[in-house]
Amino acid sequence: MNIEQLFARTALGIRPGLDVITALLDQLGNPQREFKSIHVAGTNGKGSVCAMIESVLRASGKKTGLYTSPHLIRFNERFRVNGQDIPNENLDQLIQAVEVADSKTGLRPATFFELSTAIAFEHFKRSGVEYAVIETGMGGRWDATNVIQPVVSVITRIALDHANYLGEDLEKIAWEKAGIIKEGVPVICGPMPVAAEAVVYKEAADKKVPILGSEEAAFFQVLDSRRTDQLVDIEASGTDYRNIRLPLGGSYQLENCGIAVAALEDLSDIEGLKLQMKKGLETVRWPGRFQMLSMKPPIIFDGGHNPNGAETLFQTLDEIFPKFGNGFVFGFMKDKDVAGILAALKPATEKAFAVTLPGERAMSAEEIAEVGQTIGMKLEPIEDLQPARNWVESGKKRLLCFTGSLYLAEELRRQGLFNG
Repeated sequence: MNIEQLFARTALGIRPGLDVITALLDQLGNPQREFKSIHVAGTNGKGSVCAMIESVLRASGKKTGLYTSPHLIRFNERFRVNGQDIPNENLDQLIQAVEVADSKTGLRPATFFELSTAIAFEHFKRSGVEYAVIETGMGGRWDATNVIQPVVSVITRIALDHANYLGEDLEKIAWEKAGIIKEGVPVICGPMPVAAEAVVYKEAADKKVPILGSEEAAFFQVLDSRRTDQLVDIEASGTDYRNIRLPLGGSYQLENCGIAVAALEDLSDIEGLKLQMKKGLETVRWPGRFQMLSMKPPIIFDGGHNPNGAETLFQTLDEIFPKFGNGFVFGFMKDKDVAGILAALKPATEKAFAVTLPGERAMSAEEIAEVGQTIGMKLEPIEDLQPARNWVESGKKRLLCFTGSLYLAEELRRQGLFNG
């Protein structure tokens, strides 16, 4: 099997369940048991939280693994050891190893994400990782990553997403996310709607594990806020962290930071770690989330892909760029709530464009424009980005924001606007 054949497994779709991944990992000797892990689920913010946790652990002298999805430019990005993408040679070897293991399970062929998860765990084992930060792919309860026994479990903000798999009931989605909660493993929970919170807290109570809301565990004072970063003081577990320059813009990243700090404090208490919190948070890097690609004029890439993420983007733009005329370039996958995302950003929109992303799962620019018409929002379908760039450069106090999917990164790279 090569990487093209691995990607061909995407045709199998998503098949929730743990039987196949369990059998696959058994064939590999259960590599997930060879390192300690932090498991992160949630609808929005989980990637940023994972990046912050990993950065602090690495800054504290630990050998780290980071497994996230999707990637922005290269598949290798999903599997990182000490901040470095997996080398092509190692990836090729692991693809072949998991193919052999898959052929011996006696079950259905593993899906793309199940094979990818096995690759991550085997890579971390072979690399001698001490702590791996593992992001769920979708949901949690039946997600392929949910075979690990973590030191700490984390659930970030919960909202509607992946409705075709998880449903349109917030409580049902919360139940899926809460499925990562395990007996004997403490839980950190981010802010979320009351209905979702009740489900998560009940799951923790049923499993008899402690659960702590991040808002109770970490307190922030913002000293200075700029478009690309913010200076904060943090108090957590009786410890003060002063003058931290968090290199991520937007107040919503303080929520994510609070979750990460609370999880790290829990991990430190359990493992007896001496954390370099300031160094780790100041050196975190997580592209594609309210990322400034240009300052003059302001051009932003935000991979938000659900209505809650769009609402957060609206608030962040209003907070950082008040009184600017906002132009948006939208690209979407077919399984997203496109009408909900467009409706959330419609009040903030002066000009809107639509592009067709690569791949069979993508909506065409014309289809996006048709959805816009149903909510009274005009979008101009474009084949390349030049009309959008012309618009933002032709007026004063205008900005351009690319949003709707992380898969926009490839198009931005081709246009010379993004390099990861």
